[in-house]
Amino acid sequence: MLWDNRPMPDQGGRESNSPRAGTQAVERAIAILECFTADRPALGVSEIARSVGINVSTAHRLVKALVAAGLVEHDALSERYRLGIGAAVLGQRALEQTGFHLARPILADLVATTGESASLGIRRGQEVVVIERASSAQPLRFDHPTGAEIPLHASAMGKALLAFSETTAEVAAFSLEDLTAYTPRTITTREALIAELANVRERGMAINREERYQGVSGVAAPVLSPTGAARAAVGVQGPSLRLTSARLKELAPLLRKAADEISARVFWK
Repeated sequence: MLWDNRPMPDQGGRESNSPRAGTQAVERAIAILECFTADRPALGVSEIARSVGINVSTAHRLVKALVAAGLVEHDALSERYRLGIGAAVLGQRALEQTGFHLARPILADLVATTGESASLGIRRGQEVVVIERASSAQPLRFDHPTGAEIPLHASAMGKALLAFSETTAEVAAFSLEDLTAYTPRTITTREALIAELANVRERGMAINREERYQGVSGVAAPVLSPTGAARAAVGVQGPSLRLTSARLKELAPLLRKAADEISARVFWK
């Protein structure tokens, strides 16, 4: 495909100059950016309009402005759009400002020590977003790509973030809109999630036994800020045939140590 940053011709229409209209335009532009996901990386203007709940002409004008800013790119052949390099630059800049990029060598050490892939994730709404990762060299492995969005209740990193949030286990559990079942092992009731979060808090780490993907298991520990709340979680994940229950327990101290090292580099530097 031939991607370029040239805006499509405007189809007409004007936005109001009132303060509320300006705020609404910003809100809609943000909603458009959030339309692009791993499952829907490229969208037509009609799809964007339907997703945001606006008419096509309004979507067209907003997309044109986003293209001009480099936040969205236009495919001249398919007439579809995707996130632009400008969005990636802003995202990378934001990550570096958080300091979590300092975790990269620690993740690499985890991979070398455990033989499995390692990830660092932060909470965003109802999900864990992977912001850093290091891949295992083994042919049979499981990687979370950077930018992957994982449901909080169905991942070790997510449960670590929930258990060590600034609220109680009950409030954390009820903050989730849905407890979707992905496998027979997924936690799908508030009561079970509350009990699991209490166990995670007591153990200082979280285990995922095929709760998101069958055949994939993992272990994670919270990266705590100076206030004691989790600002990120570090995890190791891989095939369940290697990451047995006994193996996950063996890895738990390594994850807690890595989480402490990341916290020291990010918050106490």
